[in-house]
Amino acid sequence: MKTVEILGANRFENYTKTRDGSRAIIVQDGKILLTHELNSGWWLIPGGGMEEGETPEECVIREVEEETGYLVRPLRRFLFMSEFYEEYRYSGYFFICEITGQGQMNLTDVEKQRGVQPEWIPLQDAIDLFSKHESYADVSEEKRGSYQREYMALREYMNIVSESPERQIYEKIPGVSCAYRDAAGREILKFDGFADKENGIPVKADTVFPACSISKFITTLTVMKFQEQELLNIDEPVNRYLHRWKLLAPDGKESNATIRSILSHTAGIIDGEDSFYGLRRSDPVIELTDILEGRTAYNNRRVMTEKLPGTEFEYSDAGYCVLQLLITEITQYSFEETVGKYVFAPLSLKHTFFASPQNIELREKDQNMAAGYDNEGSLIPGKYPQIPDLAASGLWSTPAELMVITKEFIKAVNGRSSFLRRESAQEMIKPTTNFSWVGLGLFRRGDDTLVMQGWGENGQSMIKMNHVTGEISVVMTNQDPGVDQSESGVEQLAGYV
Repeated sequence: MKTVEILGANRFENYTKTRDGSRAIIVQDGKILLTHELNSGWWLIPGGGMEEGETPEECVIREVEEETGYLVRPLRRFLFMSEFYEEYRYSGYFFICEITGQGQMNLTDVEKQRGVQPEWIPLQDAIDLFSKHESYADVSEEKRGSYQREYMALREYMNIVSESPERQIYEKIPGVSCAYRDAAGREILKFDGFADKENGIPVKADTVFPACSISKFITTLTVMKFQEQELLNIDEPVNRYLHRWKLLAPDGKESNATIRSILSHTAGIIDGEDSFYGLRRSDPVIELTDILEGRTAYNNRRVMTEKLPGTEFEYSDAGYCVLQLLITEITQYSFEETVGKYVFAPLSLKHTFFASPQNIELREKDQNMAAGYDNEGSLIPGKYPQIPDLAASGLWSTPAELMVITKEFIKAVNGRSSFLRRESAQEMIKPTTNFSWVGLGLFRRGDDTLVMQGWGENGQSMIKMNHVTGEISVVMTNQDPGVDQSESGVEQLAGYV
C-alpha cells in the first residue's frame, strides 16, 4: 500500500487537530461512482470520517451506503493519504470496492442542504475534472485541496489497474520514497514498499536511504561555508591547506589543482579501476590516507592529478576524498561532526547523517535505515556497506530532509537565505569553463534546472530542482538497479508529481 502525504504551503509546524476516514473507488463499465453536490457543483469520491471504534473497512462500507445507497465490499486497500493544512491533519484510507446490493441512503442535514446525490460518470471525465484542482487555488483552498486529493487517488488507482510505468517502477524496487514541491510551495511525500524485506519493515516518512553521490552536493555546501568564513579560498591550490598528505602531479611535485577544480571534477584526478565499491561492515576499517595512497583494493590507484587541471572532465570520488581530508585538517574534527555543525544543525535536520561506522551502529537501533539490495534483489551482507569516502558517497537522508536542504539552496541562489550567501550559491550553479553542464557539486540542465544523482550498491537516488520556479523532486531507493537513473525509472519518478 502506497502512502502519500500532501503538505500544504499554509500548514503549521505542528498539527493539533486530526480526522481519519475512508473513501471508495467504485468503477463499473468504465464509469465511477461519485457524490455530486448540486448546490455547490462539487464532486467527491464517496467516503467520510471514521466513528469511534470503527475499522477503515467498516467506515468505507457505512459511508458509501449513507451517501449513495449502495452496499459495497472492500476488495483492496491500496492507498493511505494524509493532508496537512494549517493545524489540521486529514488522513484517509482508499479502497477499491465492488457493489454487492442496494441499501438505504442516510444523508446528514448538511448533506441534504448541499443537495448531495450519487452519480455515475465516465472515469476519464472524473480524472479530467479533478485534474483542474489548481484552477480553484484563488477561489477556495478547500476545494483545491479536496480535488487534488481525489485526483491523486484516481491516478494511483489507474497506476494499479493499468500497470502504468510509474507502478511498474514501484513494483520492481524493494523500497521507494519520494518528495515533491510545486511552484506554489505545496509539498507531496510518497513512499511504498519495504525498508527491510526480510523483517517486513515498511518504508515510512522517516526511513533513511543512502544518498550516495548526492553527498558531493553536501560536501560542496560545507566547503562554501568555509569560504564564507575565510577558512579557505576555492581558487587556491588545495595543497595550501593540506599538511598530512599532499596532492601530487605526475612529475612527483605538488599539484597546483585548485579546490574549485576538484569540486567540478576537472582537476585531472582519476579513480582506480573498480574502486569505491564492495567494502563490507565486517571488513577492517580503511583510513582515508590509505584511500589517497591507493594502498587497498577499495582504491588501488594513488590519488594525483594525472591530467592537466581544467582541461578534461573526469568524474572522481577520489577527488572528494581529498576534500574530506581538507575539511578535517581545517577544523581538526571528524568529517561527519564538521558537516553536522555547518550544515545539518543550522537546518534542524534530524534524520540526515554521514555513515561512519559509529553513526551506522547508532542509527541502526532506530530501525529506520533502509537495507540495501543488489541488482538481483538480494540483501547486501551486513545490510549496509562500509563507506570510508564519506564526502563522496557516505550521506544518508530522507527525501523530505533533502528537500529542506534543496529549498534552502534555492533561497540562497535568489538571495533570500540566512544559511548560505547568494554569492556562494551562485558560484555553485555557475557553468564551469569548457564544461557548461558542470557546476560545483551539481550538474546543470539548461539555465534553470539543476540535478544531483547518487548510485551505489545499496541504492539509487536523484534530486532535480528548478531554481527559478522553486520546483523540486527527490527520489530515493534501496536497490542497485544495475542501470543508470534514466533506465532504472528513478528519473521518471522525478517527473511524477
